[in-house]
Amino acid sequence: MALFNDHSIDDHQFLSISYEGAAPATQVDLWVHDPAIGALALDWDLSPDSHHLSRWYTESSRELFNHGKSTFISDDALLLRSSLHKKNNDSERFLLLGDRIINGDAKWGNTTPQFGEISFIDGYWEWLEDVLARNKDMLTSAKIYDAVFASLFTYVRNTNLIRSFCELWCPSTNSLHVPIGEVSISLWDLRQTGGLSIDGIFYDEVVPSARELTGAHKKDVPLLPPSCKYLFLAYRKIYCASEASNVTVHDWVKFWFKEDPRYKQPPARVQKKRLGEPRTSNNPTGFIGEKKLRSKDTEKVFDDLGVEKDVKEETNLAALLSCVFKVASMMAQGKRFSLAVPVLASIYHGLREITSSPNPSKCGAAFPIHYVYGWLGRYYDSYFLSAPTKFECGARMVRLAGEKNAKHFSFQEACDLLKSITPSTLSLLALGKPQQGIVTDHGKHSDSWNDYVISLRSSYLTLRRSNEHIVEPYSPHRFARQFRFCQDIPGKLREELSTGTLEAIYQLWESCTRLNTRADFMIPSHSSEGLTTKEYVEWWKKSSSNFCGDKLACEKPKSPLAAAKGKNIITFRTTKSKLATEVTPPSSRSKGKEVTKAVTKESKKAAVVNPKTPLSIPASKPKPIVSKASEPIGESKKRTNIILSEGSSSDKGERHWKRSKKKAADSDSRLKENVTVSDLAKLDYNLDGILDDLPDTSNHVEFQNQFASDEREGSVDGPDPFDLALLPKQNFVSGAIHLPSTSKPSTSKPPMLGRAAPSTVTAFDTGSMISCGRLLAAKMYDSNIKSILGKTPFEKLTSLRPKLQVIYAEFSKLELDYSPLQTQVEKYIQNTTNYVSMRSNFASEMTLEVKERRLADVDTKRGQLMEELDQLDLEAKKLRESLEGIDAQRTHKQHCVSTLQEEQAIIEATEVMEPTDMEVASNLEQLLKSELEEIQNLAWLD
Repeated sequence: MALFNDHSIDDHQFLSISYEGAAPATQVDLWVHDPAIGALALDWDLSPDSHHLSRWYTESSRELFNHGKSTFISDDALLLRSSLHKKNNDSERFLLLGDRIINGDAKWGNTTPQFGEISFIDGYWEWLEDVLARNKDMLTSAKIYDAVFASLFTYVRNTNLIRSFCELWCPSTNSLHVPIGEVSISLWDLRQTGGLSIDGIFYDEVVPSARELTGAHKKDVPLLPPSCKYLFLAYRKIYCASEASNVTVHDWVKFWFKEDPRYKQPPARVQKKRLGEPRTSNNPTGFIGEKKLRSKDTEKVFDDLGVEKDVKEETNLAALLSCVFKVASMMAQGKRFSLAVPVLASIYHGLREITSSPNPSKCGAAFPIHYVYGWLGRYYDSYFLSAPTKFECGARMVRLAGEKNAKHFSFQEACDLLKSITPSTLSLLALGKPQQGIVTDHGKHSDSWNDYVISLRSSYLTLRRSNEHIVEPYSPHRFARQFRFCQDIPGKLREELSTGTLEAIYQLWESCTRLNTRADFMIPSHSSEGLTTKEYVEWWKKSSSNFCGDKLACEKPKSPLAAAKGKNIITFRTTKSKLATEVTPPSSRSKGKEVTKAVTKESKKAAVVNPKTPLSIPASKPKPIVSKASEPIGESKKRTNIILSEGSSSDKGERHWKRSKKKAADSDSRLKENVTVSDLAKLDYNLDGILDDLPDTSNHVEFQNQFASDEREGSVDGPDPFDLALLPKQNFVSGAIHLPSTSKPSTSKPPMLGRAAPSTVTAFDTGSMISCGRLLAAKMYDSNIKSILGKTPFEKLTSLRPKLQVIYAEFSKLELDYSPLQTQVEKYIQNTTNYVSMRSNFASEMTLEVKERRLADVDTKRGQLMEELDQLDLEAKKLRESLEGIDAQRTHKQHCVSTLQEEQAIIEATEVMEPTDMEVASNLEQLLKSELEEIQNLAWLD
């Protein structure tokens, strides 16, 4: 007979589970907490709070910005209000995980994130299909059929996409920060994508007391469903049989479901590029047939627990739902719980832990992250979607289910994808009316409209896990465009809450899900597109993180020649054998246009493959280049307008400088020279000694292996982009730098001084020479600075600032304006996302043969590991069989020992009885003698 008792240990109440006559060691004690629901729940006075408004919208004439057309219009704005925030237009910048990684305060590490990976459980899919076939009506009554059906499949992730998502997630606002503003996961999103109900009973995740578990009302109605106690008995049985003294999900499924498994574990997942939905899948088909008879082994489970016949189905359903036994048993009776609220609180809390961790990869946050996958799949093109009619289920996330349906993205591609969302796609899940209209919350609407009303209100989300109380702010007005409202400045949260007492937690939940408030909601029409106010655009520009802004490394830079149109341009073009230069005089405009177009085309092509931020050094006051011999030398020391940008370089041959002849310029002519140089990060100028005192970074290696290992998974840690640009495989040939010459230089050796070639220059042009010298010095300094920055680890870049000041001083001596270069260098130090872009582009340049070879190596290693794993499983099976044999022998020996002990006891009892028998015989002999004597006496008397 099962026994349930309450007892206290150190002022803590415990539920003890045991059997009558069982050893004390088999008793299991579970910590009991005060219930928030049920007959024994605490009685609280739920007074009205200030979290509710009589009207949750406002209308005003505002100047609005249309992102699609990039124009401002004056119109009436429909705004969503909040009761938790106060008006605040401060422009304090938000801090994201991406910012913390750039600043060195956080690091992903080299390991794959431990959160969010799928786990295969033998028998779960078969058991779930059986439960869905038997209990569809009960699950529908509890409003969880869609959510349970959605758990029938595998939901996988693209690691790079999840990393990018976490880096753009803001824990202070519980929203994703993208260039157009904020987006987030709403309660309505969870209902639409995951099939989770919003309205319902408070989700009370605690162990009940023995009084509640076994008690009954006055009418003999149990306080809790009978199935609840059977769940605890099953838990005790598994716990006592476990060598590790714990109960896992695998143990739980194996205990309850005894049918033959039909589904095998899917093969190891390999992330790779796919062009469409995979043809095969190891997931269930989603077809739920008729219920079948249970096997004798499964029926024996119910018999061993003493489950009554009329509650077998309820107990089986509760066992499947048993995240918490109390709630599971109530849902198995058709009770509807508010699941979306605690699930979203758990998601917000888990993302807060990840984005606040110094090492997110090793963060042990546990939350239902597959709903995040479902959200990404609905708002972004991140999964291959199945046909809408494939599954009869209201949870839309089933369309992206499958172990191969996640699209592959590099880290930069994932970053671009998340930032590419447009306002027109934000309201794809929102409800609407043919015409804009008011809905009053009188609590009598359909389930959909009641849930939608709750989703539009600001509130605090709560989650209770035993003695842990979690509170997260829910602010739908921060992402109002997802409900077709206009987006305005959200303001600042009045009160920061993270936890509270049980009474406070329940009060916040009741306020969040309260209906019949008589409040008015304006519902936009179907055709409404969420716009933003002008004030919001200006506020977001000042408040948004630099990491989520438009001007990042992931943005394709414009051609550096675009701003130089119509000016005298010196271009450096790439050839197969040498690096040559051409000068386009102002008079040769037609040819200049052709050269400009050609180089612009090449620059655009290079920007796609290898985007970089061009470094520029424009002069604030352009000065002329004097070419008259009569002009004093001193007057030629004037600043030149120089633009240093990046293009492409040759792989072979020495570097030569070729300049065409230039006509003599009048002393009053003013020429602005725009210089476009080749990829400075790839040029290997021989400038050893200029920055000898900088820290040695030659040991900054291992990037090649790191890059190879991160090819598919991606990581923000790894080689510097300029290190990759200088890989030995590029085979760049370094050579001496030669001054520009008016004659064609030799390809084998530097030009020799000799008889001057005919020239149109009538005098020794000191101004041009000084100008060219400045240009060359600027290019050398610029190249060397980039080389040093590229070879320096991210965490040591700030230590270079004092040494860079020395270089800037040299620029000053040359009368060159270095402020733009300094700005770009500081931007590089503060924003290393250029590295991510470079690594992604280098990954895309890998040949197909290299990729296939590396994938083949990985598959080979995986196969070897799987064989070793199978061998270990075989050995473990043999060990288990050996242990079972040893246990059988031990039982037999114990039986033999018991038999021998019984025989010994019988023998000992026999030995004790022998002396007694001798005494009886002696007494009988004496009696006989006495009788003989009496007989003799009688005869003598006769």
